[in-house]
Amino acid sequence: MTGHVASFDSVPEWLVQLLAAELPYSLPLLRRLQSTKFKHGTSPHARVVFVHDADSPLDEHHEFETYTAAYLDFSRQETQMYIYSTLEHGRNKDDESQMQLYEQQLEKLVSEVVLLREEYGQKLLFTNPDRILVGSLNSKVRSILEKFDGVVEPRPTGVYDKWLIRRDELPLLDESLPSGMYWDSASLEDCQIIVSRTDIPRTAEILVNLPNLMIKRDDGTPIAWALLGTDGSLVSVHCEEPYRRRGLAKKLATKLLREKSPQFGDDGWLCADVSPSNESSRAMCKSLNGKPDWLVSWICLVLSGTGVPASSTRNDSGTDRTGN
Repeated sequence: MTGHVASFDSVPEWLVQLLAAELPYSLPLLRRLQSTKFKHGTSPHARVVFVHDADSPLDEHHEFETYTAAYLDFSRQETQMYIYSTLEHGRNKDDESQMQLYEQQLEKLVSEVVLLREEYGQKLLFTNPDRILVGSLNSKVRSILEKFDGVVEPRPTGVYDKWLIRRDELPLLDESLPSGMYWDSASLEDCQIIVSRTDIPRTAEILVNLPNLMIKRDDGTPIAWALLGTDGSLVSVHCEEPYRRRGLAKKLATKLLREKSPQFGDDGWLCADVSPSNESSRAMCKSLNGKPDWLVSWICLVLSGTGVPASSTRNDSGTDRTGN
């Protein structure tokens, strides 16, 4: 198996720049790396993995044409891993010539994750078998991972359309609210209400540190809310039943995206993962001048009892592993 693997315990700035050049296809991973600067956005257990086939050393900041990268944190109590491969880029849409190379890169990535899991040594959120939750996974990458025996465990949530939105194309809306309502950010107590309204595996402690926005009644009762996930996507847009069909959700989402998405970066790309069957969310994204592009899903990556061995060779620094 060819390829070079490097793992890091902090986010390399050159990788952020590399992913920024791949926008919008690299959005989930780029945003996850950018969100590590948020309060509690990362942990000592987080790792960044980079798989490439170039001969140039990483410190020469080579312009890699084909690579696969990932962020993972075994200690996270929600989505623990995001992946980007240049296979996903639009320029490779109809190119099958390097499929074998990407299969090798993804096998190297999984092997490295298995090894890092062994080094982590603590109990995972999902056990029997050990597995981690991979978020917003591109269907092209998933199709390769499914070729590896026992690696992919599907989630019941199915597939989502990745909707892309441009910040400068958001509708211009009157931000005033009806009498008796006001704008606010979510407190920890508010986030406990959000958690109670969703089956997405997130905790109030995680949500309170994400970019968020709420509409509350004058007595402080939350009546509508929305957040930006660690991958920058618009999530948990919700309006309590008595206040629906008043345009509050659209006004809320627009204000949140316009004002708080720059906390990740200033490239202007926004996104949302929407089920094809969720007509209200699709209508919302369309009203924000968004368009669906590619398919994504959440899966569990199985790390024990698979046909993919752990990576076994490393250099003296303990961070770079190469297989030839």
